[in-house]
Formats: sequence, C-alpha cells, structure tokens
Amino acid sequence: MITLNKKQVKHLRKRLLDSTGGEEIVLKQAPIKMIASDLDGTLLDNLSRVPERNKIAVAEAVRRGIIFVVSTGRMYRSARGLAEELGAARFPLICYNGSMISEPNGEELFHLKLDMDVALGLLAFFRDRNMYVQSYIDDRLYIEEDSAEQYQYYNKYFGITGTAVGDDLYTPARRPTKLLSRTAGIEESRELTKELSGMFPGRVYVTGSNEDFIEMMNPDANKAKCLRVLSKSFGVPLESVMALGDGDNDAEMVGTAGLGIAVANARESVKKAARFVAPSNEECGVAWAIEKYVLKRAVTDI
Repeated sequence: MITLNKKQVKHLRKRLLDSTGGEEIVLKQAPIKMIASDLDGTLLDNLSRVPERNKIAVAEAVRRGIIFVVSTGRMYRSARGLAEELGAARFPLICYNGSMISEPNGEELFHLKLDMDVALGLLAFFRDRNMYVQSYIDDRLYIEEDSAEQYQYYNKYFGITGTAVGDDLYTPARRPTKLLSRTAGIEESRELTKELSGMFPGRVYVTGSNEDFIEMMNPDANKAKCLRVLSKSFGVPLESVMALGDGDNDAEMVGTAGLGIAVANARESVKKAARFVAPSNEECGVAWAIEKYVLKRAVTDI
C-alpha cells in the first residue's frame, strides 16, 4: 500500500484541480474515529460559552463511538468542567498546551514543568518590568494581587479563582507548569514571544492561545505530541483523527491529524496547516465540521 503524507496530498489535490479546470475532486478520507478540539477561539464562543449546536454535535459523535479529546491551553480544573458539559468527560484531556495529559479523574498520564531556574528568570523579567504574570503550580493558579485588572478579566471569562501570594509569586517553592501574561495585543505578543524565547534558547516554549496572551511552558510541551500519544493509546491511526484549532499553539496539532480543520477566525499558521477551513467559532465551526465529516450531514459550505 502506498501512503501519501499531508504535503503530497495537498500537491495532488492542486494537480487534480489544475487538470479539471478548477473543479474539485475529493480524495477519499479515512473514517474519523477520534476528534481533538481546542476550546477558546475554536469550540467556545467569544464569551467562553459552549454553543448549543456544538454541544449537540459532540454528544452525537460520542454516542456513535467517536473519541472526543479536549486539547487546550487551559488548566485541568478549567478544562474538566467543559468536557463534562460536552458529554466527553470520560476521555483524557490535553491541558496546558500539551504540558499535561490527564485522565478524567485527574490522574496525570504525564506532566511537564518548567525548570526552576527558567521559571525564576521569567518571573523576574515580568517583575522588573512591572508587567502582569500569573503562575500555575500543581493545577492551582497563583497571582500577586487579586485586584489586578488582568486577573479580573481572566477570572470573569475562565471562571478560575487564583490565590494571591504577593511577592512570593516570584519565588515559588515548586516548579510551575505554566506562566501566563496578558499583553496589549498581537504585536506586543509577537515581540514578547521572540524576546522570551531568546532568553532561554531551547528551554522554554512560548506561545499564545489568544492574541493577547503569552504562555510559557516546558519546551517539550506540544499538543501534537500529545495527540500522537493518545491516538496510539486508543489504537486510532492519525489518518482517522480530526483536529480543530485557531491559535498558533494549535497549528502543529492540526497539521498532524489526518483531517486538520482551522476555524475561519484562526491565525494564518493554522489555516496553512489545515486541510479545510470551517466557519468561525462564533458560527459553530466545530459543529459544522463534525456534521460534515463525521456525521455525514449536509451543511452549507463557506
């Protein structure tokens, strides 16, 4: 049997389009047996809610025996409740941008943390510049002051209450899983990503799930790696996996799956990695993709 990789499939599709004057020829897709979806900006709407159409589509896929894995930058405590709401709480969760795979009962299959010297250096960077930063240790959120505007925003939209520890935030006794800072927007996020990555080359993974978030984790944290681990664990070939996302932290995961889907509001890195583009998160792009490619229902193409 000859197997084509994703780049070869895209090249072949382009040749077929050229040879047919632009009329698309659909290449056979392996049956989808597993779905991995990002949450914020992908499955959730802009107010961090699960749209009813997405909820119904996920529940129907699970009812038909499809494995549904939440793959998120969120901490386990936050992701677990959303998995329950989706009816997918019996499957493992990929949390902290691939720093952790957790069983539904909270048992950790693995958990990557920042090296302590790296964490201390990053925390000092934000302290010295009087910039907001929050820390995640043992699935608990730590902040300097609970009156900070950035924390109030996070608490409102993500529903997680942090523990205010004052200056102790900058000298943790245990290694953090993740550090997060909120920026003024995409341009500042890009500049900080480059600067922070250069501080500890090869020792920190800097990415963002939202345009105004900067997240720092162990360099081996990766949603795509976690997807490979779980697909192998469940005995599902990657060709039968659908992955959906919107942020730079989703691009490799979307590119790794046999059927990678970017929502319309996704960053260009994700759209380039994807095989298809679905409607935006506000238009229930996750439900659209599940209905079209898993449940095989007629949907309106974008």
